[in-house]
Amino acid sequence: MIAQSRMERPVSISGAVTPEDIAESMQMVNRYVEPYRKLMGSAAEGQRLSWMVGGLTSNLERKSVEPIAVMYGVPRGQLQSFMGYSRWEHRPLLELMLSEVAREIGIPDGSLIVDGSGSPKKGTATVGVARQWCGNRGKVDNCVIGVYAVYVGAQNSAALVGAELFLPKEWTEDKERRDKSYVPEHIVYHSQAEIASGFVHDLAGRLPFEWVLGDDEFGRARHFRDAIAELQRGYVLDVPENTNARRVRRNGKLCKRLWTVKELAQSRPVREWQYFHVRDAEKGPVEVRVLSMEVATPREGKAWVHEKLLVIETTDGSQRWYCLAKPARPVEVLELVRQAGLRHRIEEVFEETKSDLGLDHYEVRAWHGWYHHMTLVQIAHWFLVREQRRMGGKITRHHGEPNSHGDCPAPEASPVSGPSSSLHQLPPSTQLRSQMCPLPGAWPSPSSATADHSFELLN
Repeated sequence: MIAQSRMERPVSISGAVTPEDIAESMQMVNRYVEPYRKLMGSAAEGQRLSWMVGGLTSNLERKSVEPIAVMYGVPRGQLQSFMGYSRWEHRPLLELMLSEVAREIGIPDGSLIVDGSGSPKKGTATVGVARQWCGNRGKVDNCVIGVYAVYVGAQNSAALVGAELFLPKEWTEDKERRDKSYVPEHIVYHSQAEIASGFVHDLAGRLPFEWVLGDDEFGRARHFRDAIAELQRGYVLDVPENTNARRVRRNGKLCKRLWTVKELAQSRPVREWQYFHVRDAEKGPVEVRVLSMEVATPREGKAWVHEKLLVIETTDGSQRWYCLAKPARPVEVLELVRQAGLRHRIEEVFEETKSDLGLDHYEVRAWHGWYHHMTLVQIAHWFLVREQRRMGGKITRHHGEPNSHGDCPAPEASPVSGPSSSLHQLPPSTQLRSQMCPLPGAWPSPSSATADHSFELLN
């Protein structure tokens, strides 16, 4: 946050900033939103947009309409009407924001991360609300799910660049609820992966990116992976351990046996694993071992698609991730591991936008109201990203380790003393480990690992 009260919280996006930084940033909010105000239908709507963005980036504990109205001393009804009832078009604002993101942090090898996130809501009237899996509560609960996209570009800067409402089937089939919430007639049921496919296709023409990343909600959807490949983008997507995949014989013929990715990983000898030093942490170096294999996954009919199976495991074997990857160009395993580690950035953005910008504080019930709120949150988040860059990246990471651009600390060149006991996420600064410490069991050193991963699965 930009406000002083947030300076006491190390999880804030702005972290340790000075009072002078805060004063200057608050002045910059008004200048920042000026181009967006010009896109509104009237000067009055432009002023309300400015109030809302200012309120979202303020130190208010609750970022709903009423506290923001009180903050600016304006009638609550003005902002309620602006957010929930007015039909102003949000897309031109997003187009402007995306052009700024592309210009300021766009890089050819950027990454687009997709993920769904639930916002707990009571009652049955809020558009999209249903009893469904709510990730931040870790259970099935009454919530509204949005599908979001985060762009990671220059200096590892991450901006929220897309938000779409997931409408459960019970909503798409209920005309009365749709009418009350002003759901457009053309809206039909789409899975989260189908919504993400639309994201990728739409943003491919607006942002430069080479990679698409996501968790197993998206990785297990074959049509989503194929849609990315058709756009000539690469992907590294998590998949469940029971995902079916067939190996390709050296002569190009498929094996008869159908394996899960877990079985494939367990079937391979230890010499085929590579070792990577991820980063140095407070409890010691974080290290992983990685298995990369060429696989073929089935499609409808007799079609097969060649992909890479990436298995990433902590050196103590306590945690393991399975990914299917298909780069758009030849790359080393190291780059695939690095991309797998970038996926956690969207979780950081969720924390920033929910705790600092009121992503889930909205009280609107209509379809267009949801998009109004999410659009302004995206604009507010982009403002904070720009401010972070302007201030030289004054940010305190969640583990309390400052860094110039919010990157995970770069590993030191000195030898490491031992493997980390746990690994919650793979940061983007992964590098090939040059020196290997003794590991438990019979795991070999990197010098004994082989780079040739072509082999044949037996029936």
